[in-house]
Amino acid sequence: MAGKRVIKFAVSIVLGMAGLYTASVFGEAASGSATDIAGIANTVTGTFTSIGKLMAATAYLAGFGLTIAAIFKFKQHKDNPQQIPMGTPITMLLVGVALIFLPNIIAPAGASIFGSSAKQGGFAGEGLSTSTSK
Repeated sequence: MAGKRVIKFAVSIVLGMAGLYTASVFGEAASGSATDIAGIANTVTGTFTSIGKLMAATAYLAGFGLTIAAIFKFKQHKDNPQQIPMGTPITMLLVGVALIFLPNIIAPAGASIFGSSAKQGGFAGEGLSTSTSK
């Protein structure tokens, strides 16, 4: 019961921060730094780099959190194997390790799937002009 409240509280905090961030981006765009649609688009795409870095940092933090939680689950399984199945801490550990290494895996995986000569868009859309022109 208390866990659901914590999750709801965390989700509401994240959504509130996202709303404030969006409001500040569009407030900055409307305050004179961008007076037309192109200026607003440049302001919004300029923030994509920060959003990408935030996603990578979130993956690291979630990975470390799940790994630490898996250690505690292993201890709970040792204390009471009937209550905590062995699959729970193993799954948490594997997902945690995957999240820790996810930001470092994306570029090599893209190169192995699409080849090393493939163009990439990047966070701010800098590769958009090369992908649309032929």
